Amino acid sequence: MTTNPTRRLLCATVIALLPLSLLGCGGTSEDGNTIYVDGLNIKSTLNKAGIYNVEVTGSNNDVTITSGNKVGSLDITGINHDVWIQSGVEVDRIDISGTGNTVHVPRGFKSKINRSGSNNVLKEEG
Repeated sequence: MTTNPTRRLLCATVIALLPLSLLGCGGTSEDGNTIYVDGLNIKSTLNKAGIYNVEVTGSNNDVTITSGNKVGSLDITGINHDVWIQSGVEVDRIDISGTGNTVHVPRGFKSKINRSGSNNVLKEEG
């Protein structure tokens, strides 16, 4: 069986470009009272009236929850997320799993927190 050099080059190009196509994949979406931030390298600022839930999945996402918001549950799974909770945000429960995730909270912040995985940190700022 002979191989076609053009076909081989095309396959090699597709394989080489595949990781680049995944950069910035995903986004922020909403379904009912839940906001989903899902994908790679997503930067999202959340500001929603009423009590809502947040789910962050994927890798290397940067999420800010703005002052005055009320979050029932914040679920973070995946790798190397930074979630910023501004002063004046209320969060009933935070569940962090995966690896290398950091939740930045204002000094004196109170919430029920469940951590699993490795190198998941709740970091007081200010």
